[in-house]
Amino acid sequence: MRLVTALTPEAASLIEHYRLEKVDSSPMFPLYRNETIYLVISGIGKTLAAAATAYLHTKSGELPNQPFLNIGIAGHQRAITGTPLVASRITDQSSDKTWYPSQIIRDSMERSPLITVETVERIYKEDAAYDMEAAGFYPVAWRASTAELVQSLKVISDHPDEPVAGLDLQRIQDLIGNCIDEIHSLVNALQGLAGIVASTNPKSYSLEPFFERWHFSVTQRHRLRRVLERWAVLGKGE
Repeated sequence: MRLVTALTPEAASLIEHYRLEKVDSSPMFPLYRNETIYLVISGIGKTLAAAATAYLHTKSGELPNQPFLNIGIAGHQRAITGTPLVASRITDQSSDKTWYPSQIIRDSMERSPLITVETVERIYKEDAAYDMEAAGFYPVAWRASTAELVQSLKVISDHPDEPVAGLDLQRIQDLIGNCIDEIHSLVNALQGLAGIVASTNPKSYSLEPFFERWHFSVTQRHRLRRVLERWAVLGKGE
């Protein structure tokens, strides 16, 4: 399990709950872990979130099909403060790029579009959550894993009647800590899904014997790999 937060107060309750220990003295991206979970603190903004997610993937062994979860606070036009929301759509406001995290995990948490902005949102024009990291985190984690295993969970910290100016570090820590049961449930679901993915991965064939015997174009090589992966699934290892 790979967790990415922007701020130390967002990470504090997770570090305590999962009994994570600091394993990297990097001043830019503090890294924590236990036997099954890694957590990195990226700092604010999508650029740092992207870099920290790549750093986390490298430091955790670059294993395939690992679940990635971005956890943090977000503003919203109307959602109640303290509500945990799972992103159903992630939009980078500056580039208008959009991603749709797979919604195959069945739980009681609400879903919401999530808009990543460059500066703190104070207007909340759309009926959506607003953060500053998800659009940096998601495409990097997606490349490192698979779409079903990459999610973003935000706890609502501010809205028009409770502006972001009222937040302090302790309040941020409390918001995440009060949702630790919901977060833990999603973590467990993602870990279970990752186990299913791992158990159904097709056998990896070496293509070198084929290449040594026959000439293949680049396109044919990709096609051969797909055919062999399909054979591995249909043949059930035979």
